[in-house]
Amino acid sequence: MTKRIVQFGIPVLLAAGLLAGCGSNDGDTAQSASPTMSVVVSSTVAPGGSAAEVGQVDPNTASQSQIQAAFEAAGVSNAGKWAKEVTEYGPYSPDTISDTLTKELGKYGIDEQTLNTILSVLAPQ
Repeated sequence: MTKRIVQFGIPVLLAAGLLAGCGSNDGDTAQSASPTMSVVVSSTVAPGGSAAEVGQVDPNTASQSQIQAAFEAAGVSNAGKWAKEVTEYGPYSPDTISDTLTKELGKYGIDEQTLNTILSVLAPQ
């Protein structure tokens, strides 16, 4: 029973707290909206977001799960599959990564936008 309360109760309480903060009618709505807005902006990156917004990873030293997390943060769909493929075809140099991944990921029908997003997240040393 305690596990069920924790499992469902905490998310409900968090959601209620967020909604309560957003529904303030005290006339100072700009101040109450700012913290909520900054959380959303900082935690969400639109697909194709720049590497500066997401952060880059070195595909030669990062784990597959770290690469996947970076892809997910950048909005790459099917991030797990692409992280696996990137890991498989390494190591990479800064001069060859683009050509190598264009060729190798192209075998799987990757679209240009997804490829460009992946390349923007990877920074081999």
